[in-house]
Amino acid sequence: MRVVTWLVVAVMLATTTPAASQPPATDKLDAKALMQSGLKLYAVKDFLGALAVFRTAYARFASTKILLNIGTTLTKLERKAEAANAYQRYLDAADSDSTKRKEVMKVLGELDAAVTLLELSITPGEAELQINDEDWAPATSAVHHRVAPGPVTVRARHPAYKPDEQVVNATAGATLPIAIALVELPPPPPLPEPAPTFIVDQGVRVTAPEPIEPPRSRFALLAVAHIDVSNSGGAGLFGVAVDLTRRLEVQAAALLGPKKGGYAGASFAIVTGKLRPVVSAGVPVFSARGARYAVRGAGGVEIEVGRHLTLIAEIGVEHLVNPGPDLAAQQLLVIPAIGAAGRL
Repeated sequence: MRVVTWLVVAVMLATTTPAASQPPATDKLDAKALMQSGLKLYAVKDFLGALAVFRTAYARFASTKILLNIGTTLTKLERKAEAANAYQRYLDAADSDSTKRKEVMKVLGELDAAVTLLELSITPGEAELQINDEDWAPATSAVHHRVAPGPVTVRARHPAYKPDEQVVNATAGATLPIAIALVELPPPPPLPEPAPTFIVDQGVRVTAPEPIEPPRSRFALLAVAHIDVSNSGGAGLFGVAVDLTRRLEVQAAALLGPKKGGYAGASFAIVTGKLRPVVSAGVPVFSARGARYAVRGAGGVEIEVGRHLTLIAEIGVEHLVNPGPDLAAQQLLVIPAIGAAGRL
């Protein structure tokens, strides 16, 4: 087979351009450089490497001369069906060299003895075609296609048609006509006409919904009176409260009364709503011959009068952690509380 001699046409690439359009000059120069690299790989019998380079060159600059080199290299790799398809593309190209067509057809005839020629007719012409696991391609680009002997699956598809396929058994030297006519999908059924509507005034009037009240502010000013039942005294807490969640609130306040100090605590609402049962805990700190610490636990309710005002009522018990000499007998005290929280 004399196809090896055609490889020399690659170095003449700069003198030939496709008839359809002129690609950028840089692509043409890149393709020429790639072809020279491919020839070197072919010369040292690295046919797989040469094939990859030739195909890259053809993607850059679609010269029919490169198709001859691709076909020659595929023949060396014994990939006869692919080689025959490359030569067929050369013969189908408008810019193929007429002086070489006779020799190409002779080589193609030798290859056809070892492969199967598929003569494809696909309807509609705008359909896509896939042969075995090859890439999908326009049906018009593969009217004549060679495959290796064995089972062959030909698939066709189009968005407006039902896909179809044929499976044939290819034998060496045979020509198989394959015709696939896709069935057009029926158009979607029209949407039903809307039934006429009649408006009957039955005297029913729909009132506008009540405006949704926005959630309460997370921040509040706190004013609570702690009443010391045992000693007929008390103290006032004045500070701030912050909602960490819908149920959990933390407080920090100054403790004003006969003894001054501070208070830090938290309360948890068992349920949410206008009436909120709550449990709370805190640490009062006050000055009585030094700093005195207590632990407070309480239960009670919060009543939301509106989003700006909440009333508070608790029954609490306080335990003095470090009572002084004058408080030694009063370590456990009942301290109810009433107050309010104002929010923006």
